Amino acid sequence: MQSENQATDPLKSISLLRDYLLPNLLKEDEKDILYWAGKELARSNTFDSLEELTEQMTTIFLGELIQTKSTKNTNLYDWSGPLVSHRLTTQTAPNFSLEAGFLAEGYQQIAGTYTEATYELDFKKNRVTILLQSDHHVSLNEN
Repeated sequence: MQSENQATDPLKSISLLRDYLLPNLLKEDEKDILYWAGKELARSNTFDSLEELTEQMTTIFLGELIQTKSTKNTNLYDWSGPLVSHRLTTQTAPNFSLEAGFLAEGYQQIAGTYTEATYELDFKKNRVTILLQSDHHVSLNEN
């Protein structure tokens, strides 16, 4: 019993910050602020590959990121793991804008094209689906 509590304590702590404190502080601007905060966090890193970005997402946000679909302009990812599951089972509408912003900015660094992200909650499968959309007409690489 004690080992189970020790395993969930960090999840509860993070969830407390993400699902109670930040929404209280940020109010109606929570999604926008957390999205741009995720982008800013990604800017403090340099990503050379999608594998490196995926590893950083796993390390920083305690989850597993799996690409499920890729086209020229879109990439679809499933985001799951203990923290995602905990937040989805304890909250009615947890916010994953921080992770979406981080992924969008990281992908934008790698691809060199303007990229934004949206996400959908999948309570049945305990995961979040993140959709990246890139505009290949907008190049961010300096020539």
